[in-house]
Amino acid sequence: MSRIAGEIRNQMYGFTVNGNGEASANFRFREEFIGFQGHFPERKVLPGVCQLQCVQAVLEAWKGQRIHLQEIVSAKYMVPVGPGDEISCRCLDMKEANHVASFRALITRGEEKVSDFRLRVRLISPDRA
Repeated sequence: MSRIAGEIRNQMYGFTVNGNGEASANFRFREEFIGFQGHFPERKVLPGVCQLQCVQAVLEAWKGQRIHLQEIVSAKYMVPVGPGDEISCRCLDMKEANHVASFRALITRGEEKVSDFRLRVRLISPDRA
């Protein structure tokens, strides 16, 4: 696991899975978070790749196994996330077949939509991790 992925996992809290087949968790990144370094230093913004790693952390916690991103079907970024902002990541509309999952992931800040992803990932069985 990369250093940045580990830091992102350390910022995850409030992980839940609901009865509708959705998983979610919250994240809050301090100003010192490595992902903010060099990305608009005058106005720190959480990079899109870090948002994708939040999605990966939620999905791996949900499925109890590692995942490998196969395809970003679509990615829409609406508003920037800065230091101290609490964001929520929800994974929903999961469809699985042959160790491949397609799903939607929403990142919000309160009621405000931050980003909206449609992704395809490969679920890596624990014996192959």
